[in-house]
Amino acid sequence: MESREKTKESLLEGLGEGVRFNVPLAPYTSFRIGGPADFFFEALSPWGLIKAVSVSRSLGIEFFILGGGSNLLVSDAGFRGLVIKNGCTALLTNGDNPGVQSGFSLNELVDKTAELGLSGLEFLAGIPGTVGGAVYGNAGAFGKSIGDLLERAVVFNPDKGLETVDRDYFEFGYRSSKLKRNGEILISTSFRLEKKTAEEVKRNSEEIRTLRREKHPQNQGSIGCFFKNIKEKGKTIPVGRLLEQVGAKKMAVGNAAVFDRHANIIVNRGGAKASEVRELAGMLRDRVREKFGFVLEPEVVFLGEEPDAT
Repeated sequence: MESREKTKESLLEGLGEGVRFNVPLAPYTSFRIGGPADFFFEALSPWGLIKAVSVSRSLGIEFFILGGGSNLLVSDAGFRGLVIKNGCTALLTNGDNPGVQSGFSLNELVDKTAELGLSGLEFLAGIPGTVGGAVYGNAGAFGKSIGDLLERAVVFNPDKGLETVDRDYFEFGYRSSKLKRNGEILISTSFRLEKKTAEEVKRNSEEIRTLRREKHPQNQGSIGCFFKNIKEKGKTIPVGRLLEQVGAKKMAVGNAAVFDRHANIIVNRGGAKASEVRELAGMLRDRVREKFGFVLEPEVVFLGEEPDAT
């Protein structure tokens, strides 16, 4: 890898004046936690996104694609590579199978499809982040997942280029997709939805949002549920219930604390550090393992440090 100053010059040459340096990442995450990225670039088109990835690879720089930052914990030391902010936010089609670029807001997509009287995505109402992040982690709730509705997509493989694929390509599982394993990048996607009245879809979406507002923090930094639910013998065991039984709601480390309405949510009470979140998460994991024998798996994506540091 080149020296830092030489890397700066090479990035400016390859990507232009849009490259920024030492950019604090906390404002770009819903946790409001994290140190700076050495290099930062916002890609406003698929070609800009592809170029940023290609330039990073050619320079030997580690890169990270940042969507809405709603499922991300950045280390206190930050990230020593290039953060590429996905600013690809175009709505591509308005028909019965709406298509969007991967940086499109998930909540905006829910609202847009409701306006068009297209049903299917209501269960995602109130979940922050981007469509790309949701597909990457197969986001879901109430027994449904976004992967159930995906029809076609365009993905970018840094070694092979662009490819149009269908739903089966992603090998969706519980909070997982092929993208987590092969490093490919979602460029755009379309969904197969059902036609209903706009009023009905809007009403259903608002009911889901109301439920989320009752259970999730509104004014504190958070990423939602920290740990994945447990899948065992075809059944789902809600981790929040296990955590409640081990006294999680009374636990805190520094300014990182368990939310008082949901034991599987960690909140930033103001000025929390990533190290405090990780320490608290480790304590929660230990208590569940000691009492129930289950090893909890985080839903959160860790950036800048190894996730086994807790």
